[in-house]
Amino acid sequence: MVRGLLIASLVVTAAAIVLWLATGGDAYTKYRVVETVAREVDPDDPLAAAGFYDEDATETTSRDEFRFGLLPTPQGLFDRHVVSVATFAGPMWAVTIAAFIWSRRRASG
Repeated sequence: MVRGLLIASLVVTAAAIVLWLATGGDAYTKYRVVETVAREVDPDDPLAAAGFYDEDATETTSRDEFRFGLLPTPQGLFDRHVVSVATFAGPMWAVTIAAFIWSRRRASG
């Protein structure tokens, strides 16, 4: 029984880590990504050639994109940000460890 739980825990953990890596490998689960990107400046603009826009060469953008995180985003206890590697693999490992301890106590007693 414990061996089957251990294998299941390893499979769930591996699948969660693969999903985490496939969606960007962020620390926290996200449904909206906010990034700072370089703004394109017209090369024919004489002010750009003089370096006038160097300080304002970036802009912040936001887009809808799912990122599976290692940890849930701390916004609320039961919302859509609760899914993460920790919330998928953690309970499975807790059951596996509890079954292992229970089986050892049962075998020795």
